[in-house]
Amino acid sequence: MFGIPLIIIISSIILGIYFPSWGIEISPIVPLLQSILIFLSTIKVDFRIYKKYMELLKPFFLGFFTCYIFIPILFFLVGLFLLKMSIINFPLFVGILITGTVPLAAGSTLVWSKELGGKVEITLLLIVTTILASPLITPSYIYIFLKDEINVNTQQMFLEMALIIFIPVLISILVKKKLTKNLDSNLSFFVMGIIIYIAVSKSVERLDLVIDYLFVSIFLSLIFIIITLLFMTIFSNILKLKREEKESIFIPSFFKNISLAIIVVSFFDPEVVFFPVVYYIIEQLVSPLYYEIKKSRSVNYLKYKQVYWGD
Repeated sequence: MFGIPLIIIISSIILGIYFPSWGIEISPIVPLLQSILIFLSTIKVDFRIYKKYMELLKPFFLGFFTCYIFIPILFFLVGLFLLKMSIINFPLFVGILITGTVPLAAGSTLVWSKELGGKVEITLLLIVTTILASPLITPSYIYIFLKDEINVNTQQMFLEMALIIFIPVLISILVKKKLTKNLDSNLSFFVMGIIIYIAVSKSVERLDLVIDYLFVSIFLSLIFIIITLLFMTIFSNILKLKREEKESIFIPSFFKNISLAIIVVSFFDPEVVFFPVVYYIIEQLVSPLYYEIKKSRSVNYLKYKQVYWGD
């Protein structure tokens, strides 16, 4: 399950570190790349899934609440505490906020949901809804959290995100029947690789301001993911979700949309991109580990049943 996505990620990071000038030069195409990603994510989505909304209400609500209420508040409070304690600097704090307020990512999350036995329709519904809602929710959070610190043009942010998201969604609906069967599933990972290369290149540009916070960023990313999974575990049990419903939202719950984060970062200094990139790398590494742990537990449970119950 490490495969092509991880190879692309590692290659993009290495290229960004050793050849940053090329990434900086092509950075203006990030909005176009993000639109292509949105198009590739929605081209295979059957929007009739919304007719089944009531059947998917409980896992969808938990996933949406986690994405747009629990995680943004968690990231803000932890980041603010660390900033006040002078453990992190302000650019890293802004990067943490942006990471916490962007929508969920598509692509590999659907693969993990399927491999773990989750209901892919729930994952699709959750991802598409958070992306469609992001032009309103993400700038609102940025304004609320940072209005007393810096002047951010959240109206322009809303307009750019809306155009980047809704135009490719509309195009995907119009050409769905013609292109769905001809698209390679790895194409979205290739586009993502270019975006990561650009992001790393831009962070290297002013790496001296944030390199001292590399360990802190890695540690924070792991802590955020662990807390999110614990939150999901507790409340999925309270809501009595089925196993397939849990697996539909567990990995997507902490998978943040790095490409949209980069769009938001463009309204700030380049070094702000550092934490979103680190977080993205960590989430990509944690997912296979989560998969292997779940797989191992399932095998052990089956062995236990065979020994003690004779099934």
